[in-house]
Amino acid sequence: MRISIKKSVWIMIIFAISFCLVGSVSGADNTPKVKTEKSADNYVARVNGVDISQVDLKRKFNLIKERYASMGVPLDDAKLIEFKDNILKSLIEQEVLYQESIAQGIKVDPEEINAELDIFKKQFETEAAFKKQIADMNYSEDAILSQIKQSKTIQKFIEEKVMPTISISDEETKTYFDTHPNEFKMPERVRASHILLKVDPKASEASKAETLKKIEGIKSKLDNGEDFAKLAGESSDCPSSAKGGDLGFFARGQMVKPFEDSAFALKPGEVSGVVETQFGYHIIKTQEKEIATTLAYDDIKEKLTAKLKEDKFKGMFPSYMESLKAKYKIEIPGKESKASEDKTSKE
Repeated sequence: MRISIKKSVWIMIIFAISFCLVGSVSGADNTPKVKTEKSADNYVARVNGVDISQVDLKRKFNLIKERYASMGVPLDDAKLIEFKDNILKSLIEQEVLYQESIAQGIKVDPEEINAELDIFKKQFETEAAFKKQIADMNYSEDAILSQIKQSKTIQKFIEEKVMPTISISDEETKTYFDTHPNEFKMPERVRASHILLKVDPKASEASKAETLKKIEGIKSKLDNGEDFAKLAGESSDCPSSAKGGDLGFFARGQMVKPFEDSAFALKPGEVSGVVETQFGYHIIKTQEKEIATTLAYDDIKEKLTAKLKEDKFKGMFPSYMESLKAKYKIEIPGKESKASEDKTSKE
């Protein structure tokens, strides 16, 4: 299995304490401000004088319900109450981390925040689709920017102030490598491109025959020396057409079997005949091949050390979070404040 540190620790933290892509909204500058949303119950918690609003909690709670409903998963009253309690806890912890980040002098470049928003927007086909989606979620673009700022500030705090305090010895790294050999086995992989002409499963035989004739025509052009990437860009129904049909590397078991069998049977540079799958008709070109191998310790040591460091941080995060919260005055309406609880316990 390939070791791949694709997500930095901050991603883990944001998702560990925030159930949704977007969450509570903090102040627009580097000084935490009291939120001002107006409601019958204006706040559900307060961290060092900064309100976490009922609106924030309701937004996340509704998103959780909608997410489960879209998956057809029923939620009983007990589970909904549990979700609401967990969401409130996550909002409090996120605010504590943000305030601690500010207190530690962490600042994020506004250009970095705007760049992150641009990446988020690219998930949508148009600007209008983006605005409609966030409006349906009861968010504004300013709210999204504020959440990105908060998340990126916490990210920087974790990376610059917390992670350097965690160490992994060479002995720990080598022991893990020696005791988890299967994690460092790289399967045989192939990099392939394809041209796909889709066929509706319910299409008539006449329609299928017409599509087959069309892709056979494309194959004739390839046989006569025309460029594969160019024809893929012009003709393929797959989104990979934007990259000349390139699907990147994949191992066995990641593609449907007829496609996989053909791709692995070809030599680099060879082009298949017409291959039929449940998606339609393909022409496949194998670009590169990688044989199965096992990663060497020296080659993987740096990434493995980073992985073990992340694992150690994940393990210590709950206790770290509790110690951090003890530094802050946390108030929840109807409950004794954290500061009061600590004072009572000391007496």
